[in-house]
Order: sequence, then structure tokens, then C-alpha cells
Amino acid sequence: MWKFVFLFILFPFTLQAFWPVYWEFGGEKRFLGPLVSYKQENNETNLTIRPFLFSYDSNEGGVYNYLYPLGKSAKDKSYFLPFYLSKGTSQSDKAASDEDILSQSDDTSFLLYFHGTSSKGAYGGLFPFYGKLYDRFGKDEMGFFMWPFYSYTETDGARKTNLLWPFISFYSGTEKGFKLWPLFGTKQREGIKKSSFFLWPIFSREEDSLDTDEPTEKFYAIPFYLSSKSKTRNEYAIMFPLYLYSKDQYREKTKILWPVFSFTKGDDMSGYGIFPLVSSETREDYSTLSILWPVLYNQTEWFIKGRRYTKKRVLLFNRYVDNEDGIFFNIWPIFEHQEQNGRTDVIMPSILPVRSAGIDRIIKPLFTVMEHHEEGNKSMTSFFYGLITREEENDDWKIRFAFLFEIKKESGNVGYEIFSGLFGIDKSSVKIFFIPFKRDDSKSNTKNTE
Repeated sequence: MWKFVFLFILFPFTLQAFWPVYWEFGGEKRFLGPLVSYKQENNETNLTIRPFLFSYDSNEGGVYNYLYPLGKSAKDKSYFLPFYLSKGTSQSDKAASDEDILSQSDDTSFLLYFHGTSSKGAYGGLFPFYGKLYDRFGKDEMGFFMWPFYSYTETDGARKTNLLWPFISFYSGTEKGFKLWPLFGTKQREGIKKSSFFLWPIFSREEDSLDTDEPTEKFYAIPFYLSSKSKTRNEYAIMFPLYLYSKDQYREKTKILWPVFSFTKGDDMSGYGIFPLVSSETREDYSTLSILWPVLYNQTEWFIKGRRYTKKRVLLFNRYVDNEDGIFFNIWPIFEHQEQNGRTDVIMPSILPVRSAGIDRIIKPLFTVMEHHEEGNKSMTSFFYGLITREEENDDWKIRFAFLFEIKKESGNVGYEIFSGLFGIDKSSVKIFFIPFKRDDSKSNTKNTE
């Protein structure tokens, strides 16, 4: 339905280009300068309305973004942060039983009202009066009544009951214990983990991973002494941040007046740091160097399967990145350059020095005075939101100045148009009031015969 409304509103400008109301660039229809763009290719439709930070893509059953990045609507998930969240079932998740499908349904509105279904049944509530949820926020089950007076959570058979959260809690099921925060608390999962605290956060003790070959013991008396010990790693801190020391089977690190002085040594790495002046760390497949960071310079290099990747930053906002997503280079706020999957994009200025598909498509065009794109044998350049454009593919090219003048070469035929085709001429035709008339080539043919 939205397609018909869109075409109806803009129909008067879809017959002939009339910049800035309507113009085309690289097969994409653009309206009102940078405000609206529309493209249909390979049975896919893409629409962007930038004043509303809105976009539509017909793939995957239809994906909508609105007031990007706050709102999104797709087949398997919809949300408008922080007021609404709805999760459905995607086709790939429809594996078997009805219970599995039900477990994917969930709706939350205005952080107050929510409802949904799961394999355990229906749930819902009205915060903070009453509510019950299943499989949310990393918990198997949770509920509350007149929160914070009463609430509970349950995970892997361990149940935690809160009274006047967070002050009083009781643990039952696979965990035993209680806490009267911040005075004292203890919790234990038999043979796996146990912990306790006194005058939180000053004194605490924890024993973890007791059922593994690498149990860990931690003791904190903040800020006087902190320690963490296991078979392969030891860490200590005395009068934090005065002195910190850590050692494992590969390296040892010493920090004095953290984060000012740091020293690292080991079989496969070395490093040092004097914050904020300079820091350096080198490993077999990784190295980093910072000078007066984050103000001045930072460089990182790493290797994956023999491929070298690089990231450099100058003056915080200026950076160079070469990784699995391609190349990104910008000098803020002047320009940015991206290379990915055989495509090169350059824009000026670079107001938002971030790398994001959504921001690149929806927000950046509002501030882009010049854009240049290259892919294969195609090249396109636009200045001042389409005031001047140039497109080139193989030996063909086209240069346009708003709606006033256009000159192009197609299949060796050079011609020009004025006023968006009001008048025009090329080797094969003459255009008058937008109507093309075929030229009489009989004279040229006669000459060729003679």
C-alpha cells in the first residue's frame, strides 16, 4: 500500500528529472535533495525518508527502521526503545513443536505493561504492581508483587527471593544462603561455588569452579589487599591502585600507580606504558602503540590466517581501519573513505566518524556535500546533493548540471539535453518539448554510398 501512496505523491516529478525535486543517481531515484531516496532492483525495493530517519527494505519479509536507531519492525522482532519490544518467530526458528514456537512470542510496552507466551505457558504483568516472566533477562522465571517489596528469580533450579530489594534475599533450590545487604551475606552451590561478604564491598571471599581442574579462590579487603589464585594464574593488589601484579604460564604484568606505569614480559610478548604519554605491546600476531592517547595517536596491527589487519587513529576522530569488513579511513570532519566487497565509497564532509550500515544509509546523506562511488567498471560522483553529477560505465558517461544541462555519451553516441529534456539532440534523434524525433540519416547514408 505504501508504494502506491509514495508514487501518487511524487508522480508529477517521475516523468522528467527536475533537480532538486527529483533526480536519479546510479539507478536510485532521489527526491527533494537528500531527503528521500527510492530504488528497485533484482525484485528488491529500498526506500529511505531521512527527515523521519525512516527506511524500508523488502527483503526478509520487509524490514522497517523509524526514528533510527530507536525503532525497527521486522518479521521476527520489532521494537521502539525504550517503550516497546515484540519478539516473534522467524522462519529459521520454526523447527518443530508448537511449544517451541510459542516460546518466541513476547511483547513489552512502555516498560510497564508486558505479555507473552512460552513453553511454560502465558505470562504478563503491570510493573510495579504484579508480574511474571519466563525465559527473560537470562532467567528461567522471574516475578514480582508490589516491587520492590517482593520479587524472585529462578535459574537452573536456583531460586532467589527478595524482600525490599536489594536489602534482604534468601536462596533455595540448588543454591543455599541469605543476605542482609550491605552487612553480611553467604551463598553456596554444593561442590561448585561458594561466596560470602561482610560490610559490602569491603570484605568478600569466593571459591569458584570447584568441580573443575582449575578452581579459583578470591579474597578482597578493599583497598588494602586483593588476590585471585588458581593453578595457572595468580593476581595480587596492595593498596589499590598503588601496586598490582599478575602472572600466568605465559606472561607477568606489573602496574605501579595504575594506570600510570605498567610493564609486561613473557615468552611471546613484551610491553610497557607511561600513561598518558606512551604505551606499547607486542605479541607474535598482535602489536599496539599509543602516543598521548586518546588525544593524539593510536595504532593496532594483528594477523588472522596470515592476513594483516590494521587500525590507526589520529586525534581521536581520525582513523584508518583495515579488517575483515574492508577498509575505512576518515579525517574528521573533512572526508571518509570506505572499501568493501569490491565497492569504494568516498563522502565529504565526515560529520559522523563512525562505521555503521544504518548510519551510512539513513543519517550521513543529510550532511554529505560530495559523494563518490566506484564498483567494477562503474563510477559515480555527486556534488551538492545532485546539483552536479557525473556517471561513467566502460566508455559511456553522463554529466548533468541540475535540470539545466546534461551531456552524455552512450554506445559512441554523444548528445546533450537542456531543461531536463525539454530540448535535446544526439546522433540519432532530436528532442523537442520532451518528445524525441528520429533524425533523417538519408543524406549521410547517400554520402557513404557514393
